Amino acid sequence: MIKKLVCDRCGREITEREDIYTILDSCETWEQAVRARGGEPRGLFPCKEYRHCHGEMVVPRPWFIRVIRSITGKNRKQLKETDDEGIL
Repeated sequence: MIKKLVCDRCGREITEREDIYTILDSCETWEQAVRARGGEPRGLFPCKEYRHCHGEMVVPRPWFIRVIRSITGKNRKQLKETDDEGIL
């Protein structure tokens, strides 16, 4: 049984059992939609923040989770530093 799904881009996690079942029921529809646009699906469903991160929800691997969390943390810190300098 899948215990969680993780966005392959931003690291957002889904752990609620009902949400995971809903995603598993809808994954074929997502796959068909991506292929209709000429792409190849990387995950089971789009991330909630798909419009911003363009990520897809995947079944995590332990090393994958650590990498995503470390990258995401660094990006947030870098964005905050950039914003404090008044560049954005």
